[in-house]
Amino acid sequence: MQNFYKRFSVIAGFAVLLVLLVINAFITRRQLAVQNNDEARVARARQVLYELSETELLLTEAETGQRGYLYTDNINYLAPYTAAVTLVRPHIDTLAQLTADNPREQELVSELRIVSTDKLSELAHTIALYQSGGADAARTVVLSHAGFVHMNEIRHVVDQLMQEETKVEAQRISLYEQSVRGTIRSIYLASLLATIGLVVLAYYILREMELREKHAQEIRSREEWFRVTLTSIGDAVIATDQHGKVTFLNPVAEKLTGTRLAQAMGRHIGEVFPIFNEDTRKPVEDPVRKVLELGHVVGLANHTVLQSSDGRLVPIEDSAAPIRDDRSRLLGVVLVFRDVTNERKAQELMRKTEKLAATARLSATVAHEINNPLEAVVNLIYIAKKSAGDAPAVIESLSLAEQELDRVAHLTRQTLGFYRESNVPERIEVSELIEIVLRLYSNRLKNKNITVVRDFGECPPVFGVSGELKQVMSNLIANAADAVSANGTITVRLHCAHSDGESAVQVMVEDDGPGVDHENVDRIFEPFFTTKEDVGTGLGLWISKEIVTRHGGSIAVRSRQENGSARGAAFTVTLPLQAGYPLNPGYPSTAGYQLTPPVADRSEAAGVA
Repeated sequence: MQNFYKRFSVIAGFAVLLVLLVINAFITRRQLAVQNNDEARVARARQVLYELSETELLLTEAETGQRGYLYTDNINYLAPYTAAVTLVRPHIDTLAQLTADNPREQELVSELRIVSTDKLSELAHTIALYQSGGADAARTVVLSHAGFVHMNEIRHVVDQLMQEETKVEAQRISLYEQSVRGTIRSIYLASLLATIGLVVLAYYILREMELREKHAQEIRSREEWFRVTLTSIGDAVIATDQHGKVTFLNPVAEKLTGTRLAQAMGRHIGEVFPIFNEDTRKPVEDPVRKVLELGHVVGLANHTVLQSSDGRLVPIEDSAAPIRDDRSRLLGVVLVFRDVTNERKAQELMRKTEKLAATARLSATVAHEINNPLEAVVNLIYIAKKSAGDAPAVIESLSLAEQELDRVAHLTRQTLGFYRESNVPERIEVSELIEIVLRLYSNRLKNKNITVVRDFGECPPVFGVSGELKQVMSNLIANAADAVSANGTITVRLHCAHSDGESAVQVMVEDDGPGVDHENVDRIFEPFFTTKEDVGTGLGLWISKEIVTRHGGSIAVRSRQENGSARGAAFTVTLPLQAGYPLNPGYPSTAGYQLTPPVADRSEAAGVA
């Protein structure tokens, strides 16, 4: 009600001002019309005076010309007389028209017309007598003073008209000045009233604006407090109105949805917050709509993912709650959700860790049980070789069996995770270590007719655990052998890499197999991830990365490009050269590389390779 009175007061004030301005406009218009009329009447009076002066002047000059002609007999002196004959009558007619509203002046104009006619007739008579040869008679008329009398009558009438018209002009000028003063007073009065009204209204409006600004500042302060609070929340927050249209997003929500607040304002929540089931990829029921229908807090189903604007799927957990005013009216919905990707990864890592621990225990047990009979079989083969005598075929077969058993023993030692002869870091010639691994896999390479290309540069030895690095090379070469088809090619490169004055040894194992898909590159070193569905365990590359990392190095993978298409994979192992190690002349400095100290007991971790 108070707002109604305030609005009514402002409207009434403007209405009063508008009425005053309209009235003033009518008054001013009337006054201006009066001024124009008075001004026209003043101009008409001045025109009357002008016409009288011209008439008198014409008659005077006509008489002067007549006298000159009579005395000089020069026809040129008759020019003023001729002009008067032509112009006097029109001037008197104009005077009659201009004084039509004044009876007294009309009488004087009629009298002026008569005396002017008499004067012109007298002049015409004398001129006619002179031109007909009666010069003396003409002079006699002139000397009779008849012309003088006519001119006095003319001047008398003209003077009376001028006096009468001068009075009329003075009256009209007085009326004109009064109307001008009235117009000025009207304008001043209206301006004063309008100014007072505007000042009052301006004061009232400014006071209301100040009050409104004060209230608005309080509202803005509260809104800013809520905005900062919502913005500072670590979870994503989206608010909607009662129709499900977005009204607010905090920065976390902008990041997860991929939509800025300015872009989301006014759009339906389903466009900004599209959610799906993580397993079926089917749309999930809109929580905002459920809250608007039910009027209470609801939560999302498990395994829900949010699709951001760039197509990325983000696993989320959330809840939606109604927004109500002090009268419990539903104004909208607030949606609070968070990215649970890291939680999912942590849970997945925990599951993988549990699987790794179980696998490690099982592998260690199996490897231990296999290793004992292997030692007995090796001893038996040794005895058999000594007892075979000179039978070359038997000795050759026993030697092959011994090599295969050596490979099996090697695998069991890898599984158990230790080489008793190399549990501590030592100098390792990488080229020799690669050759040992290639000999171990020679039969597998021969069975598939795989060509091994060696590209070994001259590199200094590295400092590390020989058994662990041999395990890394074994995993890479075994994977390459599995990847290539029959008659394929594996290329092993060894060279020194230099960066910022520091040096390292790089080993690259390349194959011409199908390569690694782009979407698998980031997961290739995760435990239990494998692309070899039948024979792979997903542990080899993970263990290899752990070993290389403990040696202070790195391992990377990329798909090789051949003729514009992917052809094979290339794994690169970078091992730093130990600082302070004595190098051959010509080798670069290795300062800056540090070998991670060896782990006291790695048997269980390495045993899962």
